[in-house]
Formats: sequence, structure tokens, C-alpha cells
Amino acid sequence: MRPGKKIWVAALFLPCALFAGCADKKAAETLYIKALERYEQKDFKASSAFINQSLKIDKKNERAKFLNAKINFFQGRYDKAKEILLDLKKSNNDNKDIERYLIRSLILLEDYDQAREQIEAALKNDRGDWRLWQLDALVAAKEQDTERRLRALNSALESLKGSALVYFDLALVWDALGAASKAQEFKEKALALDKDLEELF
Repeated sequence: MRPGKKIWVAALFLPCALFAGCADKKAAETLYIKALERYEQKDFKASSAFINQSLKIDKKNERAKFLNAKINFFQGRYDKAKEILLDLKKSNNDNKDIERYLIRSLILLEDYDQAREQIEAALKNDRGDWRLWQLDALVAAKEQDTERRLRALNSALESLKGSALVYFDLALVWDALGAASKAQEFKEKALALDKDLEELF
């Protein structure tokens, strides 16, 4: 085949290849959405079937990978979830959802050393996340380290004080709308976290 003819044939087939690639991506996305819908309905078996099909078509879709990790987590396959989450964490080091699911998987696998390492690394970036402190307290409880557990829970409580202002605002809004019981509910939540707010009510 002459060089000119080769270029012409390649040019002819390129749009077809691109179209096929786009069609595959669309099919993978459709399957991902179906998997997500089933996941939200807590139908993990059907969700797993859809997500596996989606990932066969598009192996690089990180949203699909994360959903796959969560499905495995809720089906008790913590080893598989951990494997996927560790891989995702390499390119999503600041994703808090991936971080927390990974730590929970490690705790459920009773790999407390690695769970603690992950918590300590996460706390270097965000010491104000009460959920990390709560997970740290959980690891301490599993290791029967009461002193560290108490320290972690106190740090969690300190982090939660900021959310007391959210409850305070909600109490004021519901009060202004005339919903006294709703206002009282949020007032109690605010005061449970920060008793100093009593003077502002």
C-alpha cells in the first residue's frame, strides 16, 4: 500500500475508533449510574454486578472504583475494599471519604497499626476533623489504651464545638419561624457541645 493511501485509510478509521471509544465511555457511565442507584437502595448485590460491568469497560473511572470499594465494604469484603482504597489514595491523597473508608476497613480487619498510621497522616493535614479523632479513639479502645482514647475523644469534642454555632443558628431560625419544639431540639444540641452559648439564647 502506498504511503498516501495508508494515511487516507488511517484518517478514515480514526473517527470510527473515537466514536467507539465515546460509545464505550457512555455505556460505562450508564452502568455506573445504575450501580449508584442500586447502592443508594442498599441493593449491594445488583450494584456490584453493574459496577463490575462498568469497570470492565472503563478501568480508569475513579468514581466507579470508589463505589466498588464502598460496595465491597458494605458486603463485608474489607480486604478487597482496602486494596481498592489504597490504590485510589495514591492519586487522591486529600480525599477525606477515601481516607475514612480506608481507616474503617483497616479497623475491621484488625490491622490497628496501619489504621493508626493512616489516622496520624490524616491528622497532620486536618486536626479539626472530629471524625478522625473518633476513629483514633476507636483504635485506642480496640488496643485497650484508655489514656489515648480519652485524649482522642476530648480532641473530637473540641473539634465539634464549631458545629455548636450551626445548631445555635438553626435554633434561632426555627424560633423565628414559630417552630418552638424544633428550636428547642437544636438549642439542646448546641448547649450539649458548648454550654457557654446559654448566655446568647
